[in-house]
Amino acid sequence: MKTIRLGNGHSVSLKAYVAAVKSVDTARTYDHGLTGWAPVTGATVLEEFREGVHDRINRHDPAYGKGRKWENEWFWDTMRAARKLNTPRLRVYATEVPLWLRARVAGRLAHHDD
Repeated sequence: MKTIRLGNGHSVSLKAYVAAVKSVDTARTYDHGLTGWAPVTGATVLEEFREGVHDRINRHDPAYGKGRKWENEWFWDTMRAARKLNTPRLRVYATEVPLWLRARVAGRLAHHDD
């Protein structure tokens, strides 16, 4: 028998899981969703279900979780650069932007002789 382990630690059979998702009323509030303990609406339960399905599909992709964009350093460097580049009137120099991003945003970077 196939079971699905929910984010809150409960395990349910695949049959019960599918039946429960099919019976979700989007206007109703439920005691907890599929990924947590807090009360949620039916629409949130369906969204969590869709996210779970897509996550399970993606985990079968051989490239899932591999590459530079999965590294914490890449994430934080990109966040810092985006924050600086999207701040109005802030001068951003090339040395403040990751190498891989410099060519893409070259027109928005300030030069040290400005």
